Amino acid sequence: MGPVLDTILGKYRATYPRLERVEQYLHGQHAPAYMPEATADEFRIFRERSIKNFLPLAVDAVASNLYVDGLRAAGGGDNFPAWESWDRNGLVEAQTAVHRDALAFGEAYVRVLPGANGPEIEPLSPLSVTALFQRPNDPFPVAAAVHGTTFVGGERRATVDLYDDEFVFRLASKEEGNVFGGVLDGVDASDFIVTEQLKHGLTHCPIIRFRNMASTSPNVPSLGEVEPLIPIQDRLNDIELSTAIAIQYGAHRQKWVAGVEPPKENEGVWDWVKGAFRKRAIQFSASRLIVFPDKDTKTGQYDATDIGPYLDAYNNTVKHLAAIGALPPHYLSGDMINLSAEALAAAQESLQRKVDDRQRAFGGAWRRVFQTVAELTGEALPADAQIVWRDTTPRSFPATVDALGKMVSAMGVPPEAAWQMVPGMTPAQLAEWRTLADQLDPATKMATALAKSVIEPVAA
Repeated sequence: MGPVLDTILGKYRATYPRLERVEQYLHGQHAPAYMPEATADEFRIFRERSIKNFLPLAVDAVASNLYVDGLRAAGGGDNFPAWESWDRNGLVEAQTAVHRDALAFGEAYVRVLPGANGPEIEPLSPLSVTALFQRPNDPFPVAAAVHGTTFVGGERRATVDLYDDEFVFRLASKEEGNVFGGVLDGVDASDFIVTEQLKHGLTHCPIIRFRNMASTSPNVPSLGEVEPLIPIQDRLNDIELSTAIAIQYGAHRQKWVAGVEPPKENEGVWDWVKGAFRKRAIQFSASRLIVFPDKDTKTGQYDATDIGPYLDAYNNTVKHLAAIGALPPHYLSGDMINLSAEALAAAQESLQRKVDDRQRAFGGAWRRVFQTVAELTGEALPADAQIVWRDTTPRSFPATVDALGKMVSAMGVPPEAAWQMVPGMTPAQLAEWRTLADQLDPATKMATALAKSVIEPVAA
């Protein structure tokens, strides 16, 4: 166990700062925009107000199109029995957290363990999990750890739940120290003690990994949607700060006066450098009339700063962010005027391709979750079981229904097969439609009546 734990602790310390940085940027805690050291304190206020966080949109745009609706055979039908654990563990809502974590951080994790009322499925934060794989694309890790903290005698201790293909070892640090993301910084396996050892009842490690972008390299972590966009987000913050300063100090015309001394009002303003009062500058306003006694007095004004280049730079950078993040431009700019369904579908084509790719990747991980659930319940998950994703493709509902009707009438597709393709169709609605169809079908009514009228032969 010692070498495995040392490897896990080392990997966790190396990975945690990168994941923490992603989490900070998601919540608007960005690196400060560039500003020279010798600047006024009011500039720092502009810097605090110059953060426009686009990064959550890169996650929300994809996550809002990922919703698991069922676990069914390829030909349709009802959900398999393993789906009961999905509802019981609240994954109807919690699945979104798994998808968002995988999209944001590059990886997410789900733990499946036996429970008193059946298999327990729990999403885990990627900031608290470290998994070791023999090969990059193995379905299950050879070992995985869930990091946390606890208090023993008033002292904060680090904890590690270490899983392999048979056991779970619960460990705690011997002493209190500097906690680094839930793990004591600078410690190794010898600083932990095993507090409990249990069998988890599975033939593989019960930690299932979700990856945003897979790689065959053992040295390249799965990349999330946020990290590649951080440099562009920093550039946007820099441009926003420069624009705010230009608007405040240069967007209105600055006036000047030459050949006259400013009036001395209320003894002026105390100059701490010279140790004397200095005269106040002339205060211009729309309601004041300024009269100069000296005929040689000259007045003028500077041209206003053109903020157009700042806005152009900002808009171009937003477009770059949309292109690199494969996001429809109107998601970031809000420019969407009189778009038809076809134009909207074309604008979202790159996003839809990304959604399709993530459905394939996450669908494989969810299927491994259900395989683990079936193993715990003693059931075999059929080979044709597949994850059913809700159709969120933007299209006209009347046009979709018309196309499905033509598919049934012209191609001879059974109506029940077309029902599953109706946008927003849920398993409960599908079952209700089937029940109503059976009740209204004349052939079914005739068969039921004939069955009831048959007289059983009397045995001799």
